Amino acid sequence: MFTFKNMKLLILSILIFISSISLCLAEDLKPAGAIKVQVGQEFTLALGANATTGYEWQLAKPLDESSFKLISSEYLPDKTELVGAGGKQVWLLKALKSGEVTISFKYVRPWEKDAPPVEEKSFLIKIAEGD
Repeated sequence: MFTFKNMKLLILSILIFISSISLCLAEDLKPAGAIKVQVGQEFTLALGANATTGYEWQLAKPLDESSFKLISSEYLPDKTELVGAGGKQVWLLKALKSGEVTISFKYVRPWEKDAPPVEEKSFLIKIAEGD
């Protein structure tokens, strides 16, 4: 039986889920500024992308593996049935040591080796010691 209490819990769960996804995917929309995390914390960087064009986000230079561990990188298409619709490329990282590090990305077609990136983005990550 579906009760009013169950409905409230369902709505609350959905709102929490949407809020957490919005925060995770909002990095692409943030104005220039530092992203603050703590040692041991996992965080995401999300960049608008469209895999149907052949373009993808790649690291512009190797990741500082003493500062970060790359957990995953995946393309998440927008929830639509429109052909050619875009999505987000989401990078999940874990902060390993304190400091300030810049992570730079380039938007390229992997097979076009001599072509300049059509877009570049950098994120300053400030990693603090955990509490």
